[in-house]
Amino acid sequence: MLNFFIPRRYAPSRAPFIGSASAGIPLDPESPFATQPHVPIPLGFRRHGMFVVQADGDSMTLPDGSGITHGSLVLVHGRDVLTERGHCYAFRLDDGTLVLKRLNLYQGRPALHSDNPAYGPLLLDAGIRNLGRVYAYNVAGRGWVSSGYRGL
Repeated sequence: MLNFFIPRRYAPSRAPFIGSASAGIPLDPESPFATQPHVPIPLGFRRHGMFVVQADGDSMTLPDGSGITHGSLVLVHGRDVLTERGHCYAFRLDDGTLVLKRLNLYQGRPALHSDNPAYGPLLLDAGIRNLGRVYAYNVAGRGWVSSGYRGL
C-alpha cells in the first residue's frame, strides 16, 4: 500500500501593519500608509494575503460600545474580495481614503453602512474598491474577536 504525503498549506503567522483606516469621517487621503512592523495573526484566522489596519473613528462601534472601536487593530484578508451583504470590508474610496464599512443595501442599491447609527450609508459606485473582508479586530490588546455577519 502506498502512502502519499500531502503537505499542509503554509499560512503566514504575521501580517503587515499598513496604517490607519477611517471608521468614521473619511481620513485625509494625504496621510501616509507606511509599512510598519508585522502583527501576529491568531491561528484560526491565518490565511495568505492578510494585512492589519488601525481603526480611526467610531462609525463601526455598536451603540452598546462593542464592535470596532477607535484604535482597534483590524485584520483584513486581502484575497477575500467576494462581497456579501452583512459582512464588514475595507474599501478604498475614489480619493484614496481607506474606510471600514459593512456592505448592505440602501433603497435597493449596494451601500457602505456603519454599525454606529449616527453615520448614514454611502452608496457604492464604480470608483470604490474592495480591499478585502474584515476577519477580526482586537480592541486594546484584549484578544481577537471575529467580525462576523451582521444583518442590517
